[in-house]
Amino acid sequence: MADYDYDLAVVGGGPGGYTAAICGARKGLRTVLIEKDALGGTCLNRGCIPTKSYIYDTKLFKSALSTQVIRGTEKLTLDGAAILNRKRNVVRTLVSGVAGLVKSNGIDLIQGQGVLQSADRVVVSKTDGSVAELRAKNIVLATGSKPAVPSFIKVDGKRVQTTDDLLDAPSFAGKILIIGGGVIGIEMATIFLNAGAKVTIIEMLPDILATEDKDVRKEMKRQLKKRKAKVLLNSSVKDIAIQGTQVDVTFMGAGKEHPETMTVDKVLVATGRAPVFSGIDTEKVGLETNGPFIKVNAKLETSLPGVYAIGDVIGGMMLAHKASAEAETVVENILGADKTIDSHLIPRCIWGLLEIGAVGLSENEASKSGRKINIGKFPYSASGAAQAMGHVEGFVKIIGDVETGEILGVHIIGEHATDMIAEAVTVMKMEGAVEDLYEAIKPHPTLSEAVMEAALDWNGIAVHLPRKPKR
Repeated sequence: MADYDYDLAVVGGGPGGYTAAICGARKGLRTVLIEKDALGGTCLNRGCIPTKSYIYDTKLFKSALSTQVIRGTEKLTLDGAAILNRKRNVVRTLVSGVAGLVKSNGIDLIQGQGVLQSADRVVVSKTDGSVAELRAKNIVLATGSKPAVPSFIKVDGKRVQTTDDLLDAPSFAGKILIIGGGVIGIEMATIFLNAGAKVTIIEMLPDILATEDKDVRKEMKRQLKKRKAKVLLNSSVKDIAIQGTQVDVTFMGAGKEHPETMTVDKVLVATGRAPVFSGIDTEKVGLETNGPFIKVNAKLETSLPGVYAIGDVIGGMMLAHKASAEAETVVENILGADKTIDSHLIPRCIWGLLEIGAVGLSENEASKSGRKINIGKFPYSASGAAQAMGHVEGFVKIIGDVETGEILGVHIIGEHATDMIAEAVTVMKMEGAVEDLYEAIKPHPTLSEAVMEAALDWNGIAVHLPRKPKR
């Protein structure tokens, strides 16, 4: 051990990185965490948390405008400065909390750009101008991702923005074009629509939210249409030209022979995310890649002995909770375990006009698997809790194997869907059956009863739905 400065060096202080550092330190590993920017990474500083802060605030505004029990709401306005300030306070509090956790666990924190030199060596160009060379027995690469912008689009940060720009300088008025109908595009559209902007979404694929169940996609499109958003599918942007305070966007619409042009006040580029390779010269150090990502095996080991990679930089679902789970797995493997991540059990959460929480297979995927399946479905409109809350749109959908009762997929769209999906994940992790979702007693009146009723419906015995004919 005398040959090494550390047992574990973690490059990147996002959810995956700081979790790996904390888990390693708690297991007795002498640990260093290297971060060139703020602790918390994209998720905490420019992604998950700021986005949810804006979604909550604009949803509150929209709800106040729509309520039938409060008078004088026509005078309400959004305070953009206050929204930004609250977001910054939330981020500041959480970043400070992470810093406190790092310190309390005895982790050495180095602010600077870490450069991987070999399987056991990292050179750090510190923010104070000095350079440190570290040797570590194990290295975890958790460098995250950044907005992926097509080469022909020039982002100026004002009229043409990525989420990095928008979340630090919010302006929600006017006509907005969002390029991309994936998770980021839908969440950004939610913020703009709640704030009263006019939104158009352009998506190259035949549908939005391509990874989600067909019924979930259908309901989200219905919600967007209800809010008067335009969704242009099978369409692609060809050119963007800033003209003073507006932007001319040339695009090819579905089935059109000639390009069209629309003029908007702002363009948000939400065309996905790309891995960050700052400080990682894959060819120089002999690190194998898988397309644009770092290649890892089931234990999250790279091609370099003792070097692991986690989170967005290895691809797959780019989710903070995936990165955190991978971090815990990596530390266990460093200590001699043989753990893997079951990607089938990683929940997907989207904060759209209605929340989406999903895990496992879609109906289409389950059907293609060759299994005989049943579908259980329960609408929010039949839920007493949803009616009392005034949030009656959405449903719970459960897909299960007829022969074994195995839960193959659960898809929830509606209020608190992102919270409710956790129960399904837990039951699936414990290898429970569909019946277990309704045999456990649920409190009344809560939205959790909708999961129970969907499970009952899977068996044809839902209490609060009309009786089904016997199968």
